[in-house]
Order: sequence, then structure tokens, then C-alpha cells
Amino acid sequence: MITAQKTIWAPESRPVTERKARVRRFPCSTGMKHSMVLAAAMILAGGLDYAVNVVAGRWLNPLDYGVFVSVTAVLQVLIFLSIAIRNVVAFYTAELTLKEDGGKSVAAFVQHSWRWATTWGMLTALLMIVASPLLASTLHLPNAWPVRAASPMVLLLFLRETTYGALQGTQAFTRLGLVQVPQAFLRIALAGLLIWLGGHAVGAIAAQPLSCVFGVALALWWLRPYFRLPCTSAEWHVSWHYSAHTVFGLAAFGTLINFDALFVKHFYSPQVAGNYGPVVTLAKIAIFLPWAIGFVVFPKFTRRRATGQDARPLVLLALAATLVPGLALTTVYFFFPAGLVKNIFTGAYANPGVVLGLATLAASLYSGLNIWFNYALSLERRLPFLFALLGVLLLQAAGMFLFGRHSLVHMTIVMVAAALLGNVAGFATTWATAPVRNGSMPETASVTPCCG
Repeated sequence: MITAQKTIWAPESRPVTERKARVRRFPCSTGMKHSMVLAAAMILAGGLDYAVNVVAGRWLNPLDYGVFVSVTAVLQVLIFLSIAIRNVVAFYTAELTLKEDGGKSVAAFVQHSWRWATTWGMLTALLMIVASPLLASTLHLPNAWPVRAASPMVLLLFLRETTYGALQGTQAFTRLGLVQVPQAFLRIALAGLLIWLGGHAVGAIAAQPLSCVFGVALALWWLRPYFRLPCTSAEWHVSWHYSAHTVFGLAAFGTLINFDALFVKHFYSPQVAGNYGPVVTLAKIAIFLPWAIGFVVFPKFTRRRATGQDARPLVLLALAATLVPGLALTTVYFFFPAGLVKNIFTGAYANPGVVLGLATLAASLYSGLNIWFNYALSLERRLPFLFALLGVLLLQAAGMFLFGRHSLVHMTIVMVAAALLGNVAGFATTWATAPVRNGSMPETASVTPCCG
């Protein structure tokens, strides 16, 4: 007689007991240690970057601080776009490290990527300089110099994300984390110095590209072995579908979370925009910690999908790790808005009232949307989520235009509604996707070392 025995199998066709054993070993794994180092460095660097906003808020008058916040918001959108460069460079660099040619393939790709970044970075920075009067007029800035001061950052973003991607792809996680910390320290020091010397908003803005020069130089120093190797002649076949999806998604997400600063600068008086600056700074604290978590879990989502495992339990853990701190921060902001702004930014700024709590609640929910975005990028089907994200962005913009032009409370309520809708859209477009066993990232073309 054959006795039926009930066995539960994991999606990768391995017993649950084996999977539990791997979960128990995970906290002590090398990958987990690297993740913790990288996350700690990113959190510290992010905290220092937001400390720059606090320094600027205390040392600049509200009108100058409104200029600083609006231009910084533009740069934040560009930073989100540039992260696509890091993702692509990291993926192909990691793939080329598997070749047994002494790193020559990696060296050729890194050198080619650097030349590409230099060329397109210079062209894009020049375009921003030419368009600076138009941007200044759109943001109601007193002149174009704040935008011109930010323009070199465009070139440096191309270069920085290329080097960051190479460090990530070669699994130099400690160096990738450490390169960000001294750059953040230098930025806050330069911002304080330039403001003290009379640079006002332009000086505070210029501190970012100046400090980024140091970060790029440090990353290049660590990558110097790959620039010393000879460059061979061949051709690459990069997946432009994956690259385009990443760019569009990051552009939509970056615009979504920075749209309020640009909206207030355009539709409200300079005084109101200046008083809204502390709200932007304090609310974004609910995002930079989850951003580090998203950066760490993205390759884990991808690896699980590539091996046919179900990444959804990890999605739930990541959502909890991002939403809980943000919601706790939101509670504090709802109860003590006036005291926080006065103690951190001095009494020159008006009490934001409930607006601070609402903006932080929206930022906390945006952090959950970032987890859904990373999960969507790791799946076989990414377009449904990207279309949903673009739809949420358009709905938020329309809602703010219809209801938020005369009331900051109504504007931030629209932001909360859009963020909630984005999380629902993330669940609806990704959760039902079944795990697929595949040996490589979706839509990955072959990569042949080249020098282009």
C-alpha cells in the first residue's frame, strides 16, 4: 500500500525546511554584511545631505531658502534619472566579471562607459546652462544664477553614477558606501562656508557640484586598475528596453516626490514658498532611509526572480521596514509642527501646522511606492506598473492644480491620495505575477567586450 505523504514545496522546487535553513543563515551571510555596510553609509550620507538643508534654512532668509529648495528639487529629479545609469552599468559590469580574462572585459566596459558619460554629460550640462533663463522664469527665481550654479552637477551626475555602477557591479560595496560619506561631509562644510562668505542661495547650491567632484575623484581612484588595462576593440549590445523602462520609471518617481516644491514655488508667493521649505526638508527625511533599503533589496528581488523564487515575502518585509519609521515620524510631526520648525530652522519661518504632517505622510507612502518600483523592475513584466506610475503622477499634478493652488492643506491631501493610489497600483500590477525561472535578467542581450 502506498501512503500519501504531504510535502510542501517552495517555488524553486525545494522543501520548505531547506528554505528556512537558508533564511536562518542569511543574517550571517557576506551579502547581508555588505548590505548593512552599504545601507548604513547611505543613511549617514543622506542624513548629511538633509543637514545641508537645515544649515541653509537657518542661515538663509526665507526668500533665499525658497530659491535653494526649488533648484534642489530640480536636481533631485535629475538624480533619480541618473540612477538609471548606475543600474545599467552595474548589471553589465557584474555580468562581465564572470569572464576569465583578468578583468579586461570589465576594464573595456568601464572605460567605454566613462567616455559615454563624459560626452553626454557635457552636452546635457550645456543644455541646462542655455535653458537657465527659462527655468529661472518658470520657478520665479530672481535671476538665472542659481540654475547656472547647479548646471555642473548634471555632468557630474553622469560621471558619478557611472563610477558608482562600476563599484556596485564589481561588488565593491564597502567602497561604494564609503565614497558617499566624505562627499556629504564636504557638501555641508562648503555650503556653510559659501553662505558665510556671502554666496546666499547660489553658494548653497554650488556646494553640491563642488563636493561631487571629490566623490567622483575618490571613486576613480578605487577604479584605477580598470583604467590602466588596455582597451580591446569589440561591441556591446545593451538592453535599451530595460534601460528605457528604468529611466522612465525613475523620472516619474522623482517628479512625483519633488513636484510639491516646484508647484509651490510656481503658484505661491515667494514668502509662502520660503515658509514651505522646512516642510520639504523635514518630510523628505521619511524617504532617504527607505531609499537605502530599496537600493539593497533590488538585487535580491532580481536574484529571486531569476532563480524562480517568490520575492513577495521579501516585498512585505521591505514595505514594513520603510513604512513603519515614516508613519512614526508623521505622528511626531502632526503633534509638534511649530516647535520642530522653530527649533531646527529658527523662528523666521511660519508654523506649518497640519501641512507638515500631511506632507510627511505622503512622503512615507512614496517610500512604499519605491519598494513596488524596485520589485516591478525585477519582474518580467514592468510596463503595467510604469504606466500606472505615470498615471498617478498625472493625477497628482491635475489634483494639485485643481485643488491646491490656494491651499497648502488641500495640496498635501492630494499628495497623500496620490501616494495611496500609487501603492494600490503597485500591488495590483505586480503582486499576482508568478515567479519565473530564468538564468538572467529579463530582456538581457549578450554582452561582448568592446571599446566603442
